[in-house]
Amino acid sequence: LPDIEGELCRIERVRDVLVRRESELRYMMDDIQLCKEITRLKKELQKLVSIPDKDKLKEDREQEEELLLQINKLVETRDFLVDDAEFERLREREEDREMAASLQSKIPKALAVQGESDHESVI
Repeated sequence: LPDIEGELCRIERVRDVLVRRESELRYMMDDIQLCKEITRLKKELQKLVSIPDKDKLKEDREQEEELLLQINKLVETRDFLVDDAEFERLREREEDREMAASLQSKIPKALAVQGESDHESVI
């Protein structure tokens, strides 16, 4: 029975690690997508900015403003994403500390109980 409990704990730990890794990968994918979109919008903006002011149409100026707003919004979204990912890492680190402390407190008890049963079998 203790072997089964140990194996279940190990499987649960592996599952937690995989869930965390999946979450990290999602953050990374979202970050990559945001960076690609920001780069694309910056290229569009650069084309408009390169037009001399005297040759710019009203639509060009409006498009510039719109692109700046979109870029700003995406940068803010990315900042939020980065902050959220960091918060998750800190939370997971704390969970790891709590788990380690919990296991540490259980190990000496388990060894003491095992020692007592060994002692009884000798008597």
